[in-house]
Amino acid sequence: MSRRRQQSEGLSWAGLKQEWRAWFADKGPVLFFGGKFALLFLLLYVILALPAGDRLLFADLKANAWLADLLLRWSGQHTQVFSGVIIQSPRFSMAIRRGCDAVEPTWMLCAAILAFPAPIRKKLLGMAVAALALQLLNIVRILTLYWIGVYCPSLFNSAHMEVWPAVFILVAIVFFLRWKGALDGPDARARA
Repeated sequence: MSRRRQQSEGLSWAGLKQEWRAWFADKGPVLFFGGKFALLFLLLYVILALPAGDRLLFADLKANAWLADLLLRWSGQHTQVFSGVIIQSPRFSMAIRRGCDAVEPTWMLCAAILAFPAPIRKKLLGMAVAALALQLLNIVRILTLYWIGVYCPSLFNSAHMEVWPAVFILVAIVFFLRWKGALDGPDARARA
């Protein structure tokens, strides 16, 4: 191989290496965030696959059913909880099952907060507020689905399978963006 060809190959390798470093310097933080987020989100399914995780989820479902039943009875409905997760009245009955909780959207939002580079104190506060907000939103979801089931049962499936999942996704995204924006503070928003 000629010396000239070796030099050109050496230059192209160095150039490629430099381009790779520049690309990674630009995209690395996003890739790191995405990787951490994916691993944290995967952890939820590992936990839920364990018997202890399944028991915790069932306890959460029972708590949702109990609280929704309490609020429905306060509003004059004659509801009762059966089997821990079935809210039943003379007018309508619904079961609170896996997916009828706020566990996945809460975990998704907390995984995004944890994966984002921020001080741990702000992450913990963000996760606590996010968990509380999504749990309360889930109770509102259960109550509205009950009322839809009583007064407009033809809309129940659409509200349950399309509207409320979209609301949870939207709320989680908006919450994350607001939390991220609050990290910068009012000075950063004023400069933008």
